[in-house]
Amino acid sequence: QASNLVTSPQRTGSLRIMAEEPDAKRQKTEEDVEMKEEPPKELETDAVATSAKPLKEAVVFEPSECTLNVIPALGGRVLMPLTDGGLQYLMAGARANVGVKQGRYLYEVRIVESLSPSQGQNRSSTPLPRNLVKVGFSTKGSSLFLGENDQSVCFDSEGCFTSYASASPNVSQRFARDQTVAVLLNLDPSSPNKNTVSLFKDGVRVSQPQALPESLIGKTLFPHVSFKNVTLQVNFGAPMVPLPFKCQAVAQVSAADGEVGFVPPADGKYEVIFPMGVPDEGAFDWLDGFLATKPGYVELSDRSIAEWAEKSGIRVPRTASWKHSNDKPDLQLGIPMLDDMSARKVLSTVVASHPRNYVVMEMKSNLVKEDRQLLLKRFKKPCYKAIAQVVMGIPDAAFMAETQNQLLAEKQQKEEEGWLRRKAEKEREKQLRAEEAQRKAEEAAQRKAEEEAQRMAEEAAKQEAGEEGEVKKEEVKEEVKEEPKDVEMKVEEEPEEPKPVAQLTEEEKAISFRKKAVPDLTSWILSSSFMKFSIPDADEGFDEVRYAWSPEGPCRNHLHQWILKNKVLQRIEEITPSEWFRGKYAEWQRLFSDWTSKQSEFRSKGDVPPPPPPLEGQDGEMGEKPPQPEKTQVEDVFAVEDICDISNGEPLFAKFEYEDWTLLSLRLELHLMVHSFKEDANDPERVGIHEQNLSFYYSKYFKKTFSLKTFQVESNRDLVGMVKDTVAISQENQVLQAQLGPDIESFDIFVKLTEEARRERMRRLDSGDMSANLSFLKPELMPPPAADKGGHKGYKGGGYKGGKGYKGDGGYKGGKGYQQGGQKGYGKGYGGQKGGGYNKGYGK
Repeated sequence: QASNLVTSPQRTGSLRIMAEEPDAKRQKTEEDVEMKEEPPKELETDAVATSAKPLKEAVVFEPSECTLNVIPALGGRVLMPLTDGGLQYLMAGARANVGVKQGRYLYEVRIVESLSPSQGQNRSSTPLPRNLVKVGFSTKGSSLFLGENDQSVCFDSEGCFTSYASASPNVSQRFARDQTVAVLLNLDPSSPNKNTVSLFKDGVRVSQPQALPESLIGKTLFPHVSFKNVTLQVNFGAPMVPLPFKCQAVAQVSAADGEVGFVPPADGKYEVIFPMGVPDEGAFDWLDGFLATKPGYVELSDRSIAEWAEKSGIRVPRTASWKHSNDKPDLQLGIPMLDDMSARKVLSTVVASHPRNYVVMEMKSNLVKEDRQLLLKRFKKPCYKAIAQVVMGIPDAAFMAETQNQLLAEKQQKEEEGWLRRKAEKEREKQLRAEEAQRKAEEAAQRKAEEEAQRMAEEAAKQEAGEEGEVKKEEVKEEVKEEPKDVEMKVEEEPEEPKPVAQLTEEEKAISFRKKAVPDLTSWILSSSFMKFSIPDADEGFDEVRYAWSPEGPCRNHLHQWILKNKVLQRIEEITPSEWFRGKYAEWQRLFSDWTSKQSEFRSKGDVPPPPPPLEGQDGEMGEKPPQPEKTQVEDVFAVEDICDISNGEPLFAKFEYEDWTLLSLRLELHLMVHSFKEDANDPERVGIHEQNLSFYYSKYFKKTFSLKTFQVESNRDLVGMVKDTVAISQENQVLQAQLGPDIESFDIFVKLTEEARRERMRRLDSGDMSANLSFLKPELMPPPAADKGGHKGYKGGGYKGGKGYKGDGGYKGGKGYQQGGQKGYGKGYGGQKGGGYNKGYGK
């Protein structure tokens, strides 16, 4: 045992050596594999020392070259993002002020902090990484979002390389917090890696050189970073982590190899432009053109926040909401802090600490004096110059040319889409014809095979019967001659329709402003604010007022004429009917109730029975019928003095049916509404109700739904045409015009007009003109739960209570007609047949 104890350590060592042998073999095998998969030899060589004169400018991130959610710190060496009010969802971007136009240079980026801000209730379908970093290069004046267009290239923390043409995954390794990455730009024409970018992590190459796209070759490229929810340290000086070769940093760029990008204004003043244009007359198109030529200006608007969200990878739906406009988009992103525009509130406090050139694009607020004064207060600082930019009147030639180009492009796109649809339809029809031809060919082949089989069977039967061979040969020849030849099914090729080339018509060439699917302002905002629109005066506090298209005088006149036009077109949302209207309408309701009651009472009497025949000895022959009084129709309805008794208690409206009563009400209602509107609008420039607003004002005045379907017409113009004796549409401005004055002595005239129209309609029907027939939609025939109380509740007060209708065998059984309660309704009956009628309804 002692010997064993002595030798145990040796045995233990031997066992350990034996156990380590497989690991050594395995390690050697892995090393062999790695040697086989060894990356290409590093072609970058040590930089040659140079005595070239360096640039005097220090390499920094100017605030004007950063997005609004970037806060540079420590002299621009640290970049921090804002993460409040929904900004945590938006990408941040920053571009250095010095670029490289030749040579080989690098810069380093290190993630020093990874943030985890509140995400809220994110219901967006787009997966969003909470932390993301992009490092690369871009051209001067290009987008601050790397990878958005062909003027930038970048690597990202997910291992992708992105140029505008494509995004290549797994090109490099991922990088995260506390790791230093170096981005190398090689523009040295003598290098084997010329016109490439490479990525290194902690001094080790993690990507092969990636070629620059053609759009960047020969241009000056500036260091650029984009990030979200991280804090970055950016180093433009000597590398913090050494590389396998010596290379100069961007801060060491020579004057020959480098170029200064953004230069602050010499006087230290930045422009803040307030565009002021007529809604839907090209203001946003003008701004797009301005920003395209002036990339150093930053747009401040809700529209820009929506575009920012889309560039940050958030899907922005194309909504048709009534709240959606170019001025105030209804985002509906599913992200509450972005949908409620909390980001706007945060950014409004940031602009003061980020001096740069701004464009404050607030369509409605810039046109209202009180609102633009509040906007102007934010920029009352020595570093800002406030400019009112009036974009009104006749557009200049450049704008018109761009408008024509866009109209032509839109038309070309539509024609190409139609051409592709027609082409696809023709291909489908061609395929169907080919399939049909193939089917017929297969059927013909099948019939031929069956006939051949039958012939062979018959031939075999004849051979068995012992027929002569020669006879059989002759029969075979005859049969062969009788066989029809195969008919090849050919599909006729139609000539291919050439690709269309769109051309603008003369009418389209005269268009100054494109009509867009989304309005600049919602109808509610426009109608409630357009009368306050104005062009700023000299005393409002602007440092300068510029006019883009027309001079001041024509611009003011154009805006005034536009306001006058919209006083006709736009609605008064808060209009209130006057006392005159309410009194007249209450009087009308009482009269209407009385008239319908009188009609019901008259109809309930029926025909007067004839008197008994005279007795023998009395005057007249036995059995002779006494003369019956003839019923005569009043020829001139306008000469009737008492519409409730034209003869023997018969009212003028005795023959009114549902359609006549409905048109009578429509005549009176439109008459009162048109006259009352002029007083209620309290504006002599509001000349009347535009026909497109008829439904809106009808609901406002009478508190009930207005529907063209009830009258079985397609447009307001058709409806007004039914009562053109009372109200007509002006050909000049499409405004409703009353044909009767507001101070008529009584409402009898409307009954007379309705009776005259009814007689004219009956004459046309008797002559065979069936287009004169009226068939309005009546109230629902389904009885409501409380049948004895009528139908749906109508107006309060002044209702119409009918009487009983005709009653007889198989005749008419009336009921409660026009019930109490406003137009409380056509109740049971109203002259309907027994057990039917117009049923219960139309009011309580």
